Amino acid sequence: MLIVLVWTVYGVCYEPPTDISGVVWIAMLVAALVVSPLFPKSMSVAIIVIAYAGDLFTSYASSGNSLPTHLYAYGMLAYSTNVIIAAALFTYYIATILLISPPGPSTNPVSMISMYAMVLLLGRALSWSEKTTRKRFEAAQNKNRLQELESRARIADAIHDAVTGDLSAAAFVAQRHVDGVSGSPSAAAGGPVSAADAADAEDWRQINEYILFALTNVHRVIDELNMDATVLPGDADGEALANLLRATMNDGDRRLRKLGFEITSIRHCAGGKPSASRETAELVNNLLREIYANIARHAVPGSKVDLSVILRPNAIEITQINPMKEGIAGADGHDNELPGGHGLASFKKQLESHQGTLTASAQDGSWTLFAYIPVTVIDDSPGLFEQVQA
Repeated sequence: MLIVLVWTVYGVCYEPPTDISGVVWIAMLVAALVVSPLFPKSMSVAIIVIAYAGDLFTSYASSGNSLPTHLYAYGMLAYSTNVIIAAALFTYYIATILLISPPGPSTNPVSMISMYAMVLLLGRALSWSEKTTRKRFEAAQNKNRLQELESRARIADAIHDAVTGDLSAAAFVAQRHVDGVSGSPSAAAGGPVSAADAADAEDWRQINEYILFALTNVHRVIDELNMDATVLPGDADGEALANLLRATMNDGDRRLRKLGFEITSIRHCAGGKPSASRETAELVNNLLREIYANIARHAVPGSKVDLSVILRPNAIEITQINPMKEGIAGADGHDNELPGGHGLASFKKQLESHQGTLTASAQDGSWTLFAYIPVTVIDDSPGLFEQVQA
C-alpha cells in the first residue's frame, strides 16, 4: 500500500489535476487506498469502482494515474478471496480491454493483460504461501501439544500409582480404627466409652479427614494433568462434552468405590446432547469434580451415593443424593455452612452468571444437590469431537 501510495502521489505531482472534479476523484482514490489494509475486500472493490467511474466525471481519470491503485486492488482481491474470484476478475478485464473499452493504438493489450495476470497470480501466490505456512505452524503446534499430553499422562499415571493407592489404604485403616472404637464391647453394651478410647477415635477420625483431603487434592492434580478437552474451542456436535463428562464420572466412581462407597451414577441423554462452548464445558466438568470431592469428604463412609447427569439439547442437570456424616455443619439445611462449601458457593455464583441455578440442602442427615446449567447453542465451527480426534 505504501509503495502504491508513493507511486500515486508522484503521479499527481508529475501531472496534477486541472479541475476540482479531478482533485475530488484522486482524493477518493487515495482515501480508499490508505484504508484498504483494514478492509481489503471492500476497499479494493471501492478502488476499482472509483477508477472505472472516474471517466464519467473527470478527464483526469484517463491520464493513467489510477493504474497503480487498479493493479493493487486486483492483487488484494486475489489475495483476500479465492481462485474463482481471481479468475472472474481476470476474465472481466480481458473482456473489458478486448471488447468493451479497447485501449488506444499506443497501448499493447497483450502487455496490459500480462500485467494484470501477474498481479492476480502474485496475490494468489501470497495467499497460498500464507495458508501453507499456517498449516505447517498448526501441525508443529499439534505435534508439540501431543507430546505435552503424552508427558502429562505419564506424570499423572506415575502420581496415581505412587500416591493414591497408599492413601486409600491408609484411609481404610483409619476408618477401621474409628469403627473399632464405636463397636467396642463397652460401646455395644451401651456403656460409656473411656476417655482414652474417645481421644484415640478422634485422632483417627482427624487422620482419616487429612488423608481424604490429601487424596482429593492429589486427584485434582491428576485431573488437571489429564484435562485437555475443555481448552479446545467449540463443541458443535455435543459429543466431546458427553465424552468428557463420562470420563469424569467413570474416574470419580472408581475413586469412590476404592474408598468403600456404593456409588450409582447415571449419565442420560434426554432428547440430544447439548453443544457446549469451552467455558461451559469447563464449568460443568469442574462442578462435577467438586461434587465427587465433596462426597469423599462429607458423605458417610461406605454409604450409598446417587448421582445423575442428564444431558438435554439446551441444558445440563446434575442431581446428587447421599447421607452425611453426623455433626457436620449445615445439617440444618443451610448449604453454605457445609465445610468445603466455599467451592459450591463459588459454583453457585458462576451458574447464576450463566442464568443457571445450584441448590443444596441437608435434611434428616441426607444431602441433596441439584444444578441446572443452560447451554447456549454455539456456531457450527469445527466440532470439539473432531478436533479431539484430529
